[in-house]
Amino acid sequence: MQGPKLLGIAALAAFIAVSATAIAQTAKSLAGTYSAVSVPAFGEKPIGQMILTADGRYTIVISRNDLKKIAGGARTNGTAEENKMVVDGSIAHYGRYTVEDGGKTLALHIESSTFPNWNGTTQKRALKVSGDTLTYNVPTPSTGGAPNDVVWKRAK
Repeated sequence: MQGPKLLGIAALAAFIAVSATAIAQTAKSLAGTYSAVSVPAFGEKPIGQMILTADGRYTIVISRNDLKKIAGGARTNGTAEENKMVVDGSIAHYGRYTVEDGGKTLALHIESSTFPNWNGTTQKRALKVSGDTLTYNVPTPSTGGAPNDVVWKRAK
């Protein structure tokens, strides 16, 4: 009798573990504020924040941590070199998001971006969630560079 009980307990534990993983990957359960941990396109120790709301809205702002100040003192007074530094070293976009493919894909329905080519597009990212860490993969065509994993940590 011990064998069937043990098997039943193991099956229940496996069901709970699978259910918890599936639950963790829905728009409602992903809702929160996240800080950037790793964004290879923006160097070591990127600065960034992602906000996901329970009703499917999002905002992402990321930049390099070593961006220099604009010498002219105003956002509109940057030199060509300074403006390139900012464009190359930062990205911001917002819109709606959905979790698709049974929690395996994060789809960002971009309303507006500092990279105007993304305006009105949907960017799909392979999604992984582990505890307070959310990771998605940015494919090559989206960045113009190598595919990379973007890692976020839920803010406390």
